[in-house]
Amino acid sequence: MAQPTLLTYNLKPGTKAGLVGICQRLNIRIREVGRGEYVLPIGALAGIPVMRTSAPVPVEAFDDEMLVMCHMLSDGLDAFLEAMRDDCLPRIPLKAVLTPANVTWNSTELRDALTLEHSMMRMGK
Repeated sequence: MAQPTLLTYNLKPGTKAGLVGICQRLNIRIREVGRGEYVLPIGALAGIPVMRTSAPVPVEAFDDEMLVMCHMLSDGLDAFLEAMRDDCLPRIPLKAVLTPANVTWNSTELRDALTLEHSMMRMGK
């Protein structure tokens, strides 16, 4: 299995420093995704050879903080999220796990889906 990896987007300096410490403790590779990479499939950013099923679409840059947890088994995912709480890191609402459903999405597509999902949860739907 591939090394657990955390894809990060637009982190504030304090949050980034806290996540780097957590990732070092838990042996999670951390990878900051640059705006020029938003067009790439999430799976490719996580080191998976991915072929898109459609042509790449232009993407918008975004400023939201976002995390994508890749190649993490259930126990590792739980330990990571618990460490974020224990270390009192600021809340990052846009979090996802790499799945077969989102592996071909680009960063903006994932951000849009997470934003909609987060909005629906806040409205109780």
